[in-house]
Amino acid sequence: MLERRLNELERLVREDQEMSSDVRDWLARLLVVRSCGYLEQVVLAVQREYVEQKSGGLVKTFAHSWLERSRNPRPDALVEAVGRFSGSLEYELEEFLKDANTTLWSDLAFLVDRRNKIAHGENESVGPVRALQLKTTAVDVADWFIRRLNPNP
Repeated sequence: MLERRLNELERLVREDQEMSSDVRDWLARLLVVRSCGYLEQVVLAVQREYVEQKSGGLVKTFAHSWLERSRNPRPDALVEAVGRFSGSLEYELEEFLKDANTTLWSDLAFLVDRRNKIAHGENESVGPVRALQLKTTAVDVADWFIRRLNPNP
C-alpha cells in the first residue's frame, strides 16, 4: 500500500506535463517527504517483523521497545540500527551504501536533510528530477532491508 501510493505520486511528478511548474515543484517536495517516510516505515516494519519471528517473551518485548525509538533514516543511523542485529549486516549495509559505483550514502543523507527542511518550511531547493532520484534511493535502501531482514527467506 505504501509503495503503491509512492509510485502514484512518482507518476504524477514524472508524467504530468500539463501542470504548472509551481504545482510540479510542490509535488516534487511532497515526493521527497513521502519517499523518506516510506523508507522509515519499511525499515521499522521489517525490523519489527524480524524480531516478532525470531524472538519471544521478554526478549521480544525488550527489542520492540528499542525499535520504537527509531530516528531519521540517515545513513549512519540505519547502519547503527542494523548493527544491533549483526555486525556482518552492519558491514554489509555500510558497503552497500558506500559502494564506489553508487551515491546511495550521500543521496540518503540529502533525502533526510531535504525532508527535514521541507517539513520546517526552510529553503530546500529540490526539483522534480532530483526528487525522482531520491525516491529511487529510498526504494533501493528499503529493498535492501526487506531482502536482508526477511525472517522467512
